[in-house]
Amino acid sequence: MNGMEAVSKILGKENLSQFFADLSKPNKENAVPRGRVANVFLVILAEGELVIRHEGGEDVTVTTLDGEKYPMILHEKLVSAWRREMLEQLRHDYDTHKEDINKIRDKNDEWHCSLRPTAATGKKEERMGGLCRECPNCMVFGYAVGEEEKYNLKSRIEGDVYLSTLPEQRSVVVRTFNAVDEPTHTTFIQSEGARTGALFRLSLIRVGTPFVGKVAMKDLSPAEFALALYSLINTTRIGGIKSDFGKVRIIIPAIALCDHEVSSGYEMFQKVKGIDSVGEIVRKINEHVKAYEKECLVFTKDDFAPIVTEVVGKNKHDIVKEAWSNGLNLRESIEEFIGLKRAKEERTKASKA
Repeated sequence: MNGMEAVSKILGKENLSQFFADLSKPNKENAVPRGRVANVFLVILAEGELVIRHEGGEDVTVTTLDGEKYPMILHEKLVSAWRREMLEQLRHDYDTHKEDINKIRDKNDEWHCSLRPTAATGKKEERMGGLCRECPNCMVFGYAVGEEEKYNLKSRIEGDVYLSTLPEQRSVVVRTFNAVDEPTHTTFIQSEGARTGALFRLSLIRVGTPFVGKVAMKDLSPAEFALALYSLINTTRIGGIKSDFGKVRIIIPAIALCDHEVSSGYEMFQKVKGIDSVGEIVRKINEHVKAYEKECLVFTKDDFAPIVTEVVGKNKHDIVKEAWSNGLNLRESIEEFIGLKRAKEERTKASKA
């Protein structure tokens, strides 16, 4: 099953090609946005307690709306977990079908890609190292490069903020824990020959707290879109201390295909503020998204996750292969667009040297 067939099966409609990029071959026109936007509406349900914090902040990141404080998840928190999940899927496929993927790459070396921070040195800014700059993950979510490279690649998946439908008083719990010795995971510190009485506290998102938000997937090919959805619904932990906390379920109640981005996490929050029933939240989101039917193709369900799991799960290698090919064609399109006519030849010579 190819990417377009998978998308048609997921959404229950054919003839959707106008909303997706044709990356079956290099075309420099695909190097710039062309108004092909899949607006994907999300509910993130805490199925365990969550540590949602950011550098310089408290254990829970909150914002004040209408005089009350509400926990929120920034898009970067979701994306960091989402990217890692997609990389796991790609590695699993590569381990099983290495010959197929290397043929698409036109390389015989071992493919590797990881989100590995590169420490800042001197005046250079810290950036992500370990990215291969060729796989579907890199080509969909983008990457920043050093001065030796010719261009950075912007993410084609954009989001805003994911807001809790419940205020802080109803969605946050403070818990006290024993400080344990890391090697033994006990309160006995071997080097000191004594037990520690130290305690620490964490503010945690309560189990069952719903968050609402939206992502805009722009100019993706059908295969990239299907792979992105599959990786998103299989993202099961977000936030800090994920070995102990962070279990979530991601629900997709609505998708709107359009030539522009519509709605926002804040707009949805206004519709579902104070509601703790996931079923009622989904109903109100679907009702809200249907208001865009005059300008978008709107698709609604209780949750698209089961059909995405069924369709992509059964045809994952075919979709992954197509996404690999699409990403490499996009890279060639960008290089042609910015005038790097010899870029591909130079890479080929370098890989054979």
